[in-house]
Amino acid sequence: MCEVLLPCTYQPKESLDDGHTPLFTTLLLRCWQREYDQRPYRDFRFKRLEFEERMRRKFHCVRDFRVIVNYLLSRRLRSVTITGVVVSNWDANLLKDFVRSLIPLSSIHLNLMRLPSEFFAMLCLNAKKMDVMELCLDGTPLSDEDVRLLREFLLVSKTLRGLSVNHCSLTQYNFALIADGLHKSERVSCFSANRLLGGYLSLDTEKIMSMVGSVLMQNRLWSLRLELCELTAQDMIPIAEHLARRKSKLQQLRLANNKIGPDGVLFLLRGNIDGGGYLELLDISSNSIGTHGGEWVAKYLSLSLMLKDLFLTNNDIGAEAINRILTSRRKCCHLERLTLYGNHFDADSARIVRRLLDAKVMLQTELDITFTYDEDLQEYRVIPWR
Repeated sequence: MCEVLLPCTYQPKESLDDGHTPLFTTLLLRCWQREYDQRPYRDFRFKRLEFEERMRRKFHCVRDFRVIVNYLLSRRLRSVTITGVVVSNWDANLLKDFVRSLIPLSSIHLNLMRLPSEFFAMLCLNAKKMDVMELCLDGTPLSDEDVRLLREFLLVSKTLRGLSVNHCSLTQYNFALIADGLHKSERVSCFSANRLLGGYLSLDTEKIMSMVGSVLMQNRLWSLRLELCELTAQDMIPIAEHLARRKSKLQQLRLANNKIGPDGVLFLLRGNIDGGGYLELLDISSNSIGTHGGEWVAKYLSLSLMLKDLFLTNNDIGAEAINRILTSRRKCCHLERLTLYGNHFDADSARIVRRLLDAKVMLQTELDITFTYDEDLQEYRVIPWR
């Protein structure tokens, strides 16, 4: 594999087969696809590590990648997932063919890759022809130029519905370009941007949420994911204000691994109820809502009529608040998934879980904890259920 940072240094003489190198062909790719895919074999995926384990050699950024591109051009595919590949800009025709192979696809996942800016430039030129509905670039570093071109792609694309730029080295500066592209795009309804960076300064979450608020004002997003972004309780106010709107379309909100306090969950749940309670999924795992936040959850849970999935793991919620949350399940509540492990429990928690499961108020598949009888303690206690 080419480990050199782009632009890749390609040595043509080193690409010649010496008779000992295992041959990599499109036929081999077809055989591999039959192992993980089902008829009519329209979902292609390629992982560099799996390639190197099978072929017992390093991946070549030009010769081997040409085989992949030729295979993509020869097949009628629906989705492509490529992981861990360095795309070289040494061969312009290869890069052009790669972009051409992506035109008819509805789902494109280019994860943990190194993509030259020329790739995004060609992507913009072909944006009107493309049928892509989902573009995922998780773990692929994006430079300022890449982000600028990605914004242009968002403006031109008529079909894109979902964009994922998790762990892409986005900073609070170039994130503004992404937010502007989302604000002006026509159909993007799902957005995920985990792990935003502060650049040379501390991450200004107030500015980040101001940008997110402007995107939400377009009222097209139904799924938003901002994990590992150091968000606080005050940063929840723009989202809560949007949820409080009667015409809000936001249904899925994932905010795990931030710094949200008890007031943050209050803002979100109260805003959701004021807007009619249309939020279906709320993930605030690994925050710091504490016992006070748990009490707010218990108070508003039965009023969130559309909420189906609630994730509260690792929030330092006290046993009393946990018991109130569990007890609220007896009321009119449509939860299909509730996760609580990583908080505090007592014997009462175990007894409540036991009664809920025995009475089939909740199924075990809907809860990430269960109960067991501890002979040493001579009472029931809570244990994780996997």
